[in-house]
Amino acid sequence: MKARLPLLLASVAALSACATAKPPPGPVVASAADGHRINVQQSDDRLEIPVAKGDVAMSDDSRGALQGFANAYLRAGHGSVILSAPSGGDNSDAASLLTQQTRLALVDAGVPYAAIAGSTYDASGQANAPIVLRFTTYEATAPECAPIYEQDLAHQSDNQPWPSFGCAMQANLAAMVEDPHDLIGPRDEEARDSARRETVFGAYRAGQHTTAERTDDERVTISTAVH
Repeated sequence: MKARLPLLLASVAALSACATAKPPPGPVVASAADGHRINVQQSDDRLEIPVAKGDVAMSDDSRGALQGFANAYLRAGHGSVILSAPSGGDNSDAASLLTQQTRLALVDAGVPYAAIAGSTYDASGQANAPIVLRFTTYEATAPECAPIYEQDLAHQSDNQPWPSFGCAMQANLAAMVEDPHDLIGPRDEEARDSARRETVFGAYRAGQHTTAERTDDERVTISTAVH
């Protein structure tokens, strides 16, 4: 019995050392996203509409470029579309005509009229100063991921994520997100449909169905081809 006493004391000391062991050094990240952040930067999407002296109508190429510009604004634009017309140049008269056509073309493409802010810039001494359009957009930059072959994944004694853990997921998200501004904060809610709300409440008070009626074409039926 006495011979086993030193061994028992050694075991108790070892257990005590494990119980009082300090945590591994360095802060522990809350998630993989906290360790590999996506950098979101503000930038401008810009388009120039060429204007030559004597022009009275916008070219087909300019209209096509303007359509693409409007689609990009509707998809991921923020703020107003700044429409800057040249002033004081040799093509001022033509620029005035094409500026109005540009505004109408943007509206026809779906850009709200109130979202187009007009301005001018000094084009003195320029023969063919263009109409300049721009709007604010955001770009996402993926984090730099350390190569797996540079990391030892077989020995993780502190049970903490390896340096590149979760980095590929963040890089894929930065590449796929449609509007990087969504990574900064949520979008503003649109105004509610008050008319629809009154209709639903009226049906509820009357004890009627509050769902919309469906036609026979909209109903889903189970096929009898397979038994």
